[in-house]
Amino acid sequence: MSQRLMLLLIAVLVMTPAITGVAQPVPGPDDETAEPTTLRVAFQDGLRPTLDPHACRDPLSFRLVSLGYETLYMWVPGDHPRVVPCLAKSFPVVSEDGLTVTIKLDTTAKFHNSHCFGEARTRTLKASDVIHSLKRASVFSDDGMYWMCAGLIDGLDKYGEQARYDMSYETTDTKVAGLSAPDDETVVIKLTRPCAPLITMLAHPGFSIVPREAIDQFSGQLRTRVVGTGPFRLNAVASESLYVFKRWDEYRGDKPGFERVTFTARSYWTEFVQGLNTGTFHEMPLWENYYDRVVQDGRLVGELKSAEAELVKEDEHGYYYLAFNMEDPVWGALDADGRALRRAVSLAYDRAAMLTDAGRAGEWNAPQENMFPAGMEFEDTGAGLEYSKTDLAAAKKLLGGSKYKGGIDPSTGTPLRLTYLAIDTNDLRTDFQRLYEQFSRALRAALKELGMVLEVRYAGAGAYRDEIVDSEYQMFQAGWFLDYPGPMNFLQLFWGGNAGVHAEYNNTARYNSPDFNKMYEQLLTTPPTDENREKRKELVRALAVEIAKDQVTIPLFHERNARLRRTDVVWPAMPRQTFNDLRFAGTPE
Repeated sequence: MSQRLMLLLIAVLVMTPAITGVAQPVPGPDDETAEPTTLRVAFQDGLRPTLDPHACRDPLSFRLVSLGYETLYMWVPGDHPRVVPCLAKSFPVVSEDGLTVTIKLDTTAKFHNSHCFGEARTRTLKASDVIHSLKRASVFSDDGMYWMCAGLIDGLDKYGEQARYDMSYETTDTKVAGLSAPDDETVVIKLTRPCAPLITMLAHPGFSIVPREAIDQFSGQLRTRVVGTGPFRLNAVASESLYVFKRWDEYRGDKPGFERVTFTARSYWTEFVQGLNTGTFHEMPLWENYYDRVVQDGRLVGELKSAEAELVKEDEHGYYYLAFNMEDPVWGALDADGRALRRAVSLAYDRAAMLTDAGRAGEWNAPQENMFPAGMEFEDTGAGLEYSKTDLAAAKKLLGGSKYKGGIDPSTGTPLRLTYLAIDTNDLRTDFQRLYEQFSRALRAALKELGMVLEVRYAGAGAYRDEIVDSEYQMFQAGWFLDYPGPMNFLQLFWGGNAGVHAEYNNTARYNSPDFNKMYEQLLTTPPTDENREKRKELVRALAVEIAKDQVTIPLFHERNARLRRTDVVWPAMPRQTFNDLRFAGTPE
């Protein structure tokens, strides 16, 4: 989501395209669509995806990019999320201080044929391609996913800022202190701090490798062009509504299970349904307002009763939450009374009632019960900690055992006051206004039950993220969707080093626990390999316990999404936010 700080969801101009129920007749499948080796995905018209890996931020574009481009490392299917080398020949060699990362490349990787290479039409991967791709990603920082490693590679942020100022979007020979290529098969990255999970970030399609020639000759045209090393090459693209990828015969690795993959935009519900029924489409989204028409008790009914298809419904890979200002001497105190105070408010907050009052109760939204979002590696380690529990009696009992008994501030003898900086609902999409109003009302109700008072101030949506960085208010609202399965993507929100930064990964709570920081930094020095899996899991569990002990946030709720897919396709077992699932899809043997 994105996936990212979910303030993106409140943008007034971001509107979900409407699906209408009446359509023109769907053309019958032609000879091409009858081929059993074509995997067809339908998406909603109006989404406007891009094929430029360094200038995209939406899941649809990430899936398209992952067909034609590759990254240094990639996620693969299995019973748990796992990263393996892709364009890298092996896992990196890291210096003893953790700051120098040396990556050997698979220089047998060949780029798709393109006239950007002149008469040769193609060539193999070189280390300079990696350097130029990372530099280009930094230039497109505002439009792409570079923010994930902002501040991490020595000198790269500064390079991107200067290039944007100079409007230099092609390759340059400007040196970056943190990037070098001693030879054509070696990339050396100098970090500003140790970060063994760097390889999980570099597995994101936003860090795909593009050859220098394509960057220079196609520049802004990469929205509709692909010159990558991936298992599929772009065969056709039409008006952001049709994308056809064809299996590349010269691909160096295992060949994909399908000869072609197509993404097709559709506007009408009947087109989607007919396509799934006939096999014209193998995957399609399912919207809330059509769910009851075709699903009952988890089974397909109605128009899809006879379809060779299945429902896939899952929790969104992120959730909304409230964050205490952990720099506040009262509400952020890391002593027994401070912990009891925060815990009591969290226990008193009725998440289910909030969703009901917001008109969001039911199948498509649910109170967030786990500390960790769905889809995160080791997410189960956050379960069972009762971090998101609602229990008013327990809240009152806990508060009664602290110096804030009855919600009274002992220093004044008056009800304790919580100041809350909220987003001005006038700046929100209509469907979010009621929801955000209920965030405040449910908080006020919880505090009232505990004998406390809520004071709310509103900030404009556009300025909110910057305001909360140094605001003296005691509570803020936020949300996060995973960008990749690695636990660092979520746990970074609690690391003291990210407190008070003007970045998407800002530690909104400004939590700065020495114990948490020490364990988190240990996680940062532990490579995400199979050999380290149990060690990393233990660290993530310990970090979860630390967050729960301090009750840094109040998890609110998560959304759910659904899609329909054909059962005559073998779909890989991997989290959706890996985005490269289709290269592993196949047909039943």
